[in-house]
Amino acid sequence: MKLSCKVVEDLLPMYYDKVCSEETTALVAEHLQECPHCRKIISDLANDFVIEAEKPDDIKPLKKLQKSYKKKKIIAITAIILAVMMLPIVFVFGNWRGEQRVSNQYTPDFSQEEALAYANEFMTCLVNADYAKAYAYWDIEREKKDLLSGNLFEEDDLLNFEADGLKKFCDGGEALEKMGGLESFVLKKVYTDYDYSSNTEEYNISYTVRFDGKDEGFGLTISKNGISSLRAGGGLIRHPLTHITLWVQWVVDDYTGSYYDRELGEWVDAEAD
Repeated sequence: MKLSCKVVEDLLPMYYDKVCSEETTALVAEHLQECPHCRKIISDLANDFVIEAEKPDDIKPLKKLQKSYKKKKIIAITAIILAVMMLPIVFVFGNWRGEQRVSNQYTPDFSQEEALAYANEFMTCLVNADYAKAYAYWDIEREKKDLLSGNLFEEDDLLNFEADGLKKFCDGGEALEKMGGLESFVLKKVYTDYDYSSNTEEYNISYTVRFDGKDEGFGLTISKNGISSLRAGGGLIRHPLTHITLWVQWVVDDYTGSYYDRELGEWVDAEAD
């Protein structure tokens, strides 16, 4: 699933501080490879931190005090300065503790057990090559919301999105089936996240799937509203398993008449091919 610039801009501070989940980090990194605008933002963010770290004038008042005051007065003034500097930290920490208390009181409206049952049903559909039924587990409204937030489409442009998406998803399933399809799946791990855009619990679930006689990685993100992303083939766009994961991008390509060429590193007009 591709992220819009607006979503990535909100994630860049956490991405820079390396506090995003593995999946979010991978999606942001992929977006940065393709988007000069967002790369410029994170570059400016890094430069801001360097500038803040290079302020030698901050210690000049203390040096002047060392020359004109006695040791006891210096200690007293330093203590006052430190106390003032600590006030914002205490305030932020207090707010954080308050947020933690609120977070600890949060009761998930979609349990891990429900998420696993839902995800396992979806994976069973893929193994059984019932791609139309598997598509029914997708959070279509979230996909449309993400596309609208990117200011590339109006609501009228997406009136047939669900039907067009079903065709692309099944086309990807048929291509996957020609390569042997998924033979089986085994749960690998589950970890919980919180999706602030929908205010609901979200789960990232990883599987090991048997495909083409080999074990491959396969993962999905799911909330109470359905599946919102798939990850396969180690993120390699030409890997056979990605046939079932890129249906949203294929719909967007059809709507815009263009596609992103990773070898060229730019968007290409489909009619020019």
